[in-house]
Amino acid sequence: MITEPLLPAYVIIPILLVFAVLIGAFIVRRKQKIGNKILDGARILLILLLVFAINMRPMNRRYNVDVELKNIDVLFVTDTTISMWAQDVRNGTRMSAVISDCNYIMEELSGSNFGLIRFDNRAQVLAPFTQDTENVKDAFSTINEPDRYYARGSSLNVPYSEMETMLLSSDAKKKRMTVVFFITDGEITDDSTLQSYKELAQYVDGGAVLGYGTDKGGTMLDRYGSYIRDPQTYDNAVSKIDEKNLRQLAEDLDVEYIHMEDESNIAYMIDAIKTGSSLSMDNSDMVSYEEVYYYFAIPLAALLLWELFVCIRRGRL
Repeated sequence: MITEPLLPAYVIIPILLVFAVLIGAFIVRRKQKIGNKILDGARILLILLLVFAINMRPMNRRYNVDVELKNIDVLFVTDTTISMWAQDVRNGTRMSAVISDCNYIMEELSGSNFGLIRFDNRAQVLAPFTQDTENVKDAFSTINEPDRYYARGSSLNVPYSEMETMLLSSDAKKKRMTVVFFITDGEITDDSTLQSYKELAQYVDGGAVLGYGTDKGGTMLDRYGSYIRDPQTYDNAVSKIDEKNLRQLAEDLDVEYIHMEDESNIAYMIDAIKTGSSLSMDNSDMVSYEEVYYYFAIPLAALLLWELFVCIRRGRL
């Protein structure tokens, strides 16, 4: 059993203790038999304990549950170079918008398999294809801005090999739909030339190149909170979206290019993917959690009704 409190224990316990002291003092001062005082105090204490238990949201783990599965492998290929921390989207960084949008995609395509590749100077598979979206979300949470002294410029060629490996693994499965979201601002700053991704298009059934950033661009703070400077001018460095590269990537992979100003920009594509997929019920290796707070809610409701009855009987309403 695990707990997911609505209010942390260090908040709810003092609140309930204050209620217990106030109500206890009222009961002690009230003129009635000692036996009735003990019963009243016991009922109030039980009510407060039940409130505490409900607040802690106890849950039982369930393994190997039957779930609705989609025949989709979704691969996120995510640019994690310094420019993805430019502050020119949705009152935050490009990367914060990326994580929010990918969470949206995972929620909408729940039941699919998801995989994650990140790339800066090198590419890394952070999550192989899995139904466990919490695992993929945890992988996203490990992504940090690279140190400015580690960065060697941006290249969109870096993830090619890892992408090919993941796509081939998906293609080897029967009757699977492979969806790719290539996520980047399109910048190339290491003097390389964008290589062709056309050879990978045969393994891609859908998806999009998702572009982040603006033509005006945005400045970037490093992980220590200082603005990153242009090494030639010493002014604050500005990263701008490069839609030419983004469109070329989309054309090579035979998918659409979408400029991501909001998650709603991709809603129509998510609907199309759902329409083109098939569903099945199967036993999953995912862990699910079943809430059991209602075991405490039922006696709490009964005790509150009894308190209401007692108040009415004593003429306090």
